[in-house]
Parts: sequence; structure tokens; C-alpha cells
Amino acid sequence: MANESIPDPSAQLQEWVTKWEREFNKYANRIMGTDEFSKSINQIQNLQLEFQRMVAEFMSKQLANLNMPSRDDLMKISEELRNLDHRMARIEGLLGKPTKDAKSPAKKSARPARTKKPPSSTAD
Repeated sequence: MANESIPDPSAQLQEWVTKWEREFNKYANRIMGTDEFSKSINQIQNLQLEFQRMVAEFMSKQLANLNMPSRDDLMKISEELRNLDHRMARIEGLLGKPTKDAKSPAKKSARPARTKKPPSSTAD
């Protein structure tokens, strides 16, 4: 009796879980391998896509009613702004527009020179 070992409950539980996983995997593989399963998954995906389309359509109508831009409107505006930036950069390059560093001294020289001198504070 002293030589008999006490069964480890965690090892036994792990063995049961492993057996259960193997059996469940066999069962799931049998089910997923059928044509009915693939047809039903295809129908679920189509329903999901239709639902997404309907929600997007509903949201765009609601945003239009609230006089707010939709995501598509903002994306179009963003693309147009990006195109304008590229065109402006190309035009600036063709015109030889000075860089920001070259503008700094011009701003300082834009002020008129100070010619008027303050009165002297010496009393005669």
C-alpha cells in the first residue's frame, strides 16, 4: 500500500480534456467537410455583407439628413486636397519659389529702418 501512488487530479483532468478535444475535432472536421456546411457558411457571409451594405446606406442617408458629410465624402475631399498639394508643389518647383528659410530675412527687412532718434536727456 505504501508503494501505490496517489493519482494526480490535474494530470487526469488534462487527459480528459485532451480526449475531449480530439473527439470534438473529429466531429467538427466531419461536419465542416460537408457541402451543407459550406453552403450555410456562404449564406451567412452573404447575409453579413448585405447587413453591412444596409447599415452603410442607412448611415449615409442619416448623415445627409443631418447635413453632415459621410466617410466617402471625406475620403473624396481628402483625395482632392492631396491632388491640390501635389499640383501646388509642382507649380512652386516650376516657379522657383524660395524656401521658408529664405523668407525669414525678408520678413525682418520688411520693417522700415528706424531713423528718428530719441531726444537726448542731457540738460544744458
